[in-house]
Amino acid sequence: MRFISLKLLSFILCIGFFFNTHAEGINFQKLSIAQALKKAKKENKRVFVDVYAEWCGPCKYLSNNVFIDQALGAYMNEHFVSIKINGEQGEGVKMMDEFSIDAYPTLLFLNPDRKLIKKVVGAMEAEDLLEKAKGVIAPESTKLYQLTTRFDKGERDKALLSALLIEKYNEGENLDGIMNEYLRLNPTLNLEDKNDFMVFGLMEKDFNSALVQVFLNEPEKYFELYGELALEQVQSIFGNLVESSKATRDLEAIDKGLDIIYPALQVMAKDLSATKEEIRASIEEYFNN
Repeated sequence: MRFISLKLLSFILCIGFFFNTHAEGINFQKLSIAQALKKAKKENKRVFVDVYAEWCGPCKYLSNNVFIDQALGAYMNEHFVSIKINGEQGEGVKMMDEFSIDAYPTLLFLNPDRKLIKKVVGAMEAEDLLEKAKGVIAPESTKLYQLTTRFDKGERDKALLSALLIEKYNEGENLDGIMNEYLRLNPTLNLEDKNDFMVFGLMEKDFNSALVQVFLNEPEKYFELYGELALEQVQSIFGNLVESSKATRDLEAIDKGLDIIYPALQVMAKDLSATKEEIRASIEEYFNN
């Protein structure tokens, strides 16, 4: 039902466009990728590609709620030739392989010579997409660039390293070098230190690790300290446990995990309605499909 209302809102907004004297939102042009690249080269712009599927809910959210944003549209229309490509039809099928796309929506920022500048997976809000677009045009303006510059100049305080790891994670960059430096300088993580907890959240998903057990055994404390961050870590640990157990259908590992994870979820997920038994049954069904 949610997307029915969003479609209605989008339709109303589109009607309003007929009465505006200027365009709002991103101007997606009906061009092939080759035509878009040629036009971008002529106009000294980059190419922005929304790779979508008709059935994809987050794709519809982007179209109905994000791409119509006026500030985002003004910037994108100035700096990019924007097109939409259905990843399940025509040239979209080739692009799925060419740019290693395995999820919808995937947003591509390309040079006019077809080289990938940035790939972003998933839906986001307009201000977040705008920041990513600005990073393509002016990399020096991004938080990642500024943090990396400070790191390259020799800064090594925990807050900087933690922030740099988060930015690299958000941009899909390799974390190994910065992570190793953080752990070299801070070999023992203290989960009551926010910087250490952020690093813990990035590196530690194994249910059987000592730090994970410390975290799960005191859910009230960590939820009070970190709120949604703590809940996201519990969900991530649980998801990793399910995926690592799927190949062997190891329901004993799931039972062991649920005995500890479910109480943590009860503390942190206030809207949790499923029982432990219902969750287990869902996982067993998932294993058998």
